[in-house]
Amino acid sequence: MNKSIKLVAIAALALIGSVATASAQAGGADTHGLPPANQLGAKEPQTVPVKITTREYDIKKLLSAPALSPEAKVGQVLWQQRCAYCHDGMGQPTYKTMGSWIDSDTVKAMGPDALKMIINTGIDRMPAFKYDLDAKQLDDVIEFLRTVPPSLKPTPAQLSGKAVAPNNNAE
Repeated sequence: MNKSIKLVAIAALALIGSVATASAQAGGADTHGLPPANQLGAKEPQTVPVKITTREYDIKKLLSAPALSPEAKVGQVLWQQRCAYCHDGMGQPTYKTMGSWIDSDTVKAMGPDALKMIINTGIDRMPAFKYDLDAKQLDDVIEFLRTVPPSLKPTPAQLSGKAVAPNNNAE
């Protein structure tokens, strides 16, 4: 970890605090048009302890390229708008969905062309999207699905309502 990031933040906070204190002591505090507090019969300002919280950052992770390609990012947005309600239980209170779970393993097993055909023509309870999504958008959705790991699939405990969502943002 690069310690300079944390030290700069602490130094900046210390500098801001010392400037504000010096300004107040010199009588230059901005009172927004009101008389200073000591002229209103108020007590002198008291020192209040301030807790400075720091956070460790992995500079390499912060500066690295985004996890999704531009095409996959567009596909993710399309997925969330058109597909996730029926196929992604993570946003639903019960994790139960009308459609099957789809991830990178599904793309590998079925192939992108078969998935595109299903999306275009629809099946059973799924409507056709041939008039809603063009060929480029279909490619983007498939590109996004290639990035979805099977580990995100809701567990049997989640589907039964006996478990909470996993923390997928863990570092």
